[in-house]
This record gives sequence, C-alpha cells and structure tokens, in this order.
Amino acid sequence: MTFKQSFFLGAFALLTLNAAGQEDDLFALMDIPETTEFTYATFKGTRVINAQSNETPGEGVLQYVISHRFGSFSNDYLYNFFGLDNAQIRMQLDYGITDRLNVGVGRSSFNKVADAFIKYRLLRQTTGAKDFPFGLTLYSSTNYRGARYTDGIDHFISDRLSFHHQAIFARKFDESLSLIVAPSIVHWNLVPGPNDPNSTFHLQLGGRYKLTNRLALTGEYNYGSNYEYSDGQRFYAPFAIGVDLETGGHVFQFHISNTNAMSDPLWMATNPYNPLDGSLFLGFNISRVFTIQD
Repeated sequence: MTFKQSFFLGAFALLTLNAAGQEDDLFALMDIPETTEFTYATFKGTRVINAQSNETPGEGVLQYVISHRFGSFSNDYLYNFFGLDNAQIRMQLDYGITDRLNVGVGRSSFNKVADAFIKYRLLRQTTGAKDFPFGLTLYSSTNYRGARYTDGIDHFISDRLSFHHQAIFARKFDESLSLIVAPSIVHWNLVPGPNDPNSTFHLQLGGRYKLTNRLALTGEYNYGSNYEYSDGQRFYAPFAIGVDLETGGHVFQFHISNTNAMSDPLWMATNPYNPLDGSLFLGFNISRVFTIQD
C-alpha cells in the first residue's frame, strides 16, 4: 500500500467515526420521546358470554344487544322444537358517554327482570413510555323483578330489588390470548329465611383465544360463596363455552351453558341447573353498534 493510499484510507476512517459521533449527538439533541400505547380489543364484545368483559363502547356509540337462551337438553328437547318453545330473551341498550364510561338498561323475560347498569374503565393496559400490565373495569347493576310473587304475601317494591357490583381485571397477553379475573358481590333485599345470606361473594374467570381475525373461542366459570337456601333450593356454579364471530358492526356470540337466566344476580348467584342432569342450554348474543356522534 502506497503512502497516498494509506493517507486516504486513514482520512476516510476518521471522517466515518466523526460522522457516527455527530449522528449520535444529533439523536441526543432531538430527544424523541417514547409514546404510550393503549391495549385495544382485549375482548370483542362487552360480555365474555354471560359475564361482563372489560370492554365498553366508544364515546358517542349506542349499542343494542339481544340475547337468547333456548330450553334445556333435559326438558323434552325435541318436543319443544330443540328448546325454542322454552326460550328466554333479553334486550339491552347502552351508550358510551366517554371512551371509558358506559351506561345502559336491559329487560329479561326470565322473571320479567328490568335492570340498569353503569360501567367504568378505571385503569387501562398500556405499553411504551408508561407500561401497565392489566386493565381494571368497575361494573354495577340494579335489578328489579317484575314477575308476580305466588306466596300470597303483599311485597314491598324493595323486596323486588337485587344488586351486583364487580371489579373486572383483564389482561391481553398477546394477539391471541386474553383473560379476566373478576371478584364480585351480589345482594338480595329478600331471601327465603333469616339464616340465608343477603349478600354472596363470587369469583369469575373468563378467557378468549383468537383463532382468526374474525373468529375466537371463549369460556367462563363462576365460583360462589353460597349454593343452598334454607327452603331447599340448590344452586350450581355457572359456566359457559362458545365462539365469537365478528362481522363489521356486529358481534355474534354462540355458546352452550348450564344457565338460562341473563340478569346478573340470577345467573350468577341462584343458578338451579346441574349440567350432570343434562341441564345445558344453547344460546347466542348479538350486538350492533351505532355511532351517534363523531
């Protein structure tokens, strides 16, 4: 290598190192901040199946949900036209006041229960500059039994009321798997006897596994603190498995469960159906959203 070649090679190396140092200084001067990103679509619907998910409609979004539960496999299933003759239905209308605050009303044919609820996303799962590992949504409902009592007693309006309060912890682990854990309390103003608890405590577990962009498997299980009343009523832990199918503004949820009630206190705390006796119910939820304000 000649002197001239060595000189130019050394000069090129020095210039390269100097440029690299200036580039580092330039990026340091720019000080580009890392952004915080919210986790979206932990679940596709505002319910896992029967249970509430952590999701709420967006701000200015009106949601209509219709839920259907067919009759039990154990109740003359073919004679009752695959359970259709014994079907129960619930209709719900709710609105997103903000991206985090949701209010709504519903009406079930089972015991003619009318309900009103509020749902608030207190914490949201985030990544980036502020990394937070889970979301927390608070949910509360008031339920009114419209069905007549058959015990011959003149009941107060307060006797017909029950309440459900819940904290829903949710985490989306990746694009496929999402889970919830939700401790809750159900309170009845009226119970059969003085030794029966007015309030019961529950732990709800639920999950979603995404198969494709539009199809996902779902499941849930609920453990309660009381499974029997003094008058002989016996209750069983409710569970459900199903599939979610998303088509544009609709979410279709098809499932099988061991409960046909759809108001929160009834299916969660006083489910009388034993799946070992064939007490399983086919059902579906269909939700449709409408953007009221941009």
